[in-house]
Amino acid sequence: MEITKLIEQCRQGDADALGELYKAYARQMRGVCRRYISDEQTVDDVLHDAFVIIFTSFDRLRNAQRAEAWMMAITRNVAAKCKNHLEALPTVSLDRMNDTATDSSLAADEDMEKDVRGVPLSEVMKMIDKLPEGYGQVFRLSVFEGMSHKEIANMLGIEPHSSSSQLARAKKMLRKMMQQYWAAVLLLLLAPVTFLLFRKSPAVKEEKPVAAKQNEEPGEHQPAPEATQTKTEPMTAQQPRRYVTVDTTDKLQNYIAQIVDSITTDTSGNMVAQEQTTNDTVAADTTEHLQRPVLQHDNIVHLSLNKPGTGVRNRQRWAAELAYAGGFAEQNANRPFGFTETPLISPTGEPPSPVTFRNWSDYAAYLSELPDDITSHTRSIIMNIALNNVGLPGNDEIVRTSHHHMPVTWSLALRHQLTDCLGLESGLSYSRLSSDFELGTNGNTISDQQVIHYVGIPMKGIYNMYEGKLWGLYGCLGLTTEIPVHSSLHTNYFVNGQYKAGQKTTLSAPWQLSTTAGLGLQLHLTPNVGFFVEPSLQYFFPTQSHIESYRTEHPLTFSLPLGIRFTW
Repeated sequence: MEITKLIEQCRQGDADALGELYKAYARQMRGVCRRYISDEQTVDDVLHDAFVIIFTSFDRLRNAQRAEAWMMAITRNVAAKCKNHLEALPTVSLDRMNDTATDSSLAADEDMEKDVRGVPLSEVMKMIDKLPEGYGQVFRLSVFEGMSHKEIANMLGIEPHSSSSQLARAKKMLRKMMQQYWAAVLLLLLAPVTFLLFRKSPAVKEEKPVAAKQNEEPGEHQPAPEATQTKTEPMTAQQPRRYVTVDTTDKLQNYIAQIVDSITTDTSGNMVAQEQTTNDTVAADTTEHLQRPVLQHDNIVHLSLNKPGTGVRNRQRWAAELAYAGGFAEQNANRPFGFTETPLISPTGEPPSPVTFRNWSDYAAYLSELPDDITSHTRSIIMNIALNNVGLPGNDEIVRTSHHHMPVTWSLALRHQLTDCLGLESGLSYSRLSSDFELGTNGNTISDQQVIHYVGIPMKGIYNMYEGKLWGLYGCLGLTTEIPVHSSLHTNYFVNGQYKAGQKTTLSAPWQLSTTAGLGLQLHLTPNVGFFVEPSLQYFFPTQSHIESYRTEHPLTFSLPLGIRFTW
């Protein structure tokens, strides 16, 4: 039933209409009461009082279309007054004292509202679906349906305090899931950066000597060992010192320990190498015991990842870099210029050929001879500019002033180290070439702004000259192919200093091929991050295009790329 008809029947005292109005808006008004009052019994009383006032105040409602807002205002006022009254009382109701979970539930609501901020609703719904069945039912009925614990208990056949406790536990589980969600998001964001910046390389292997028994006859330097005593003697000068490379893994450590035990002692704890009566016997015995560990030493050396004394940086075979170059110079030039036009009629009767006008007077005379139906608005403006320049004292020659800005280049490259000295580098680059041109003087000018965007594919060979702990030096030689992606020319016309017209045209820029030779210096900020500067000479091969740019004026250019490099 429409609200206007329902309100009209309520004004007439229709009991059925009053009941329909209560059923339609009771749950919504109960939610308004809960914003001010937490005790459910008090909420019921406030809701009853609010509807009593509503049923007896229809004569104050002027617009039936705003009945919902009017009822909400009445309910809000009644609830606010009741809240102020309860706060002024020094006592607490018995129901509130018995239901101790109510306050904790409200606090959990506030905490949960803080935690849910920032988590997408779709993720929150997935978390709710992961709750135990009983917790999920209570949570949905309480939060989504706005039902009280008494109503939930009647629906599910449980006690009200059980509904309250299950809601509190469900909210606690949701808060934990949200914390895990943010932890996973932060881990995904920080993992790539941590991997690139703080990846630790394996420690350099060290060499340690393995002690061997000194085979000497008793009585020369030390007393003879007893039969039940286990002792390791240092090796004599005649015996070669044996080395093994100690690996960091437990397996190799245990293996080396077994080798040392096999040299010094047997399973019974007695000395393996017994005293011999002659030097020949001693040498033979020593050789017999040292033969096995020497073979194992060779195997361990082959298993080692690093040779002694080799730096960690030598194993870093890949590098990614971001570099910037340009923007600190400008090339200016003044040179004669001519307008090239094709006459409509040839004096000889043959097909007309293009004619270049290099004086303002000749060009103005040509424009004035064109028929009126052909002369466009822009062409008439150009004729005014030409006539104003003709009337000025001095040379009548058309001169074009050029301002070529140094190209700005950004590049992203990937480098692979083939050997300790040689490497290859390739990637993508973006270059922007801008130039300003001006024809005319004293406010009667034609101004052009030319912009060319290039995307390039550089290929470089790298030769490492020096690689230290703090800095490195390298040379590079490469070839770059650049493809124009967009070229435009904006033209503005000014007569006596006032803007009259403008137009934009698209240029057909050529492909550009260039070669580069440079010397790079890198400062190692961390073992995996470095700042580099790479002064270079770059030569741009000539093209068959009439478009002027910084590169046509300076085919051989000095640039100073600088950037940051990540290695792994």
